[in-house]
Amino acid sequence: MKIILIISFLTATTVSFSQAIFPGLSPKGRIEQTIGLTNISADYERPAARGRKVFGELVPYNKLWRTGAGNCTKIRFSKPVTIDNKNISKGTYSIFTIPDTNEWTVILNKDTTLYGASSYDATKDIVRFKVKPHSTDRYYESLTIDIDVVPNNAMVYISWENTQVSFLVKTESDKVVNDFVQQHLLTDKSSNADEYAAAAEYYYFLNKDLDRALLLVDKAIAMKNESWYYRQKVDILELQKKYKEAIDFAMLAISMDQKRTDWNSNAKQQSEAEYKKRIELFKSRLKK
Repeated sequence: MKIILIISFLTATTVSFSQAIFPGLSPKGRIEQTIGLTNISADYERPAARGRKVFGELVPYNKLWRTGAGNCTKIRFSKPVTIDNKNISKGTYSIFTIPDTNEWTVILNKDTTLYGASSYDATKDIVRFKVKPHSTDRYYESLTIDIDVVPNNAMVYISWENTQVSFLVKTESDKVVNDFVQQHLLTDKSSNADEYAAAAEYYYFLNKDLDRALLLVDKAIAMKNESWYYRQKVDILELQKKYKEAIDFAMLAISMDQKRTDWNSNAKQQSEAEYKKRIELFKSRLKK
């Protein structure tokens, strides 16, 4: 009995040791990105080309592909999103594709337990849509999934070899922000000046609804004399190309900063120098 136990132990140890020293041929990959107010992540196993022709050979055309290796590739949304004009509930989904030379089919499926594609069930599809493949200058040795931030939305890229496909994931971030602004800020229900200023900054950096941004920052200024708010208003006026108004308000901001008791003389001088530099820029643009 002792001999059997010793042999079993040595066998188990040898197997574990062997597995430990040989790296996986398709190592696990993960990418996670915050998009607006939504977290999107993808977990997948990354096969490598290793000198093989990928699409059309290793991955046959016009056949269902697990879009990875081993366990099914999974994508997770922390909040509801929209893909191909279809509303997708928050949750985790498997990604399958059907590659072809001129068009790919991308599929999101409810079943996230699959290994490979042999037990794939089309009745569990959440969305199925077409995308165009593109050639890439970069060569992707291993399958790569990227999530790019397109202000408050995402582009998901699937790349391998010199081929890439992508699809847009729309979040509800803009709607959430706009609803909050409409219901709480434009109605003056909020008494928090920073919320008005944050909303103004949101529209400013997206370069949209700038009249609304100006209205919101004016509300913030009316509630609290904050240097940041003044700088915000100058920024918005500049983006609107209202250079005369920007000059007038920059002068007012200089005067306000000089009266601050929480700034030392160096901070006041630096702020004044920055505003005067911008004023000269605005004057030069008015002359054009």
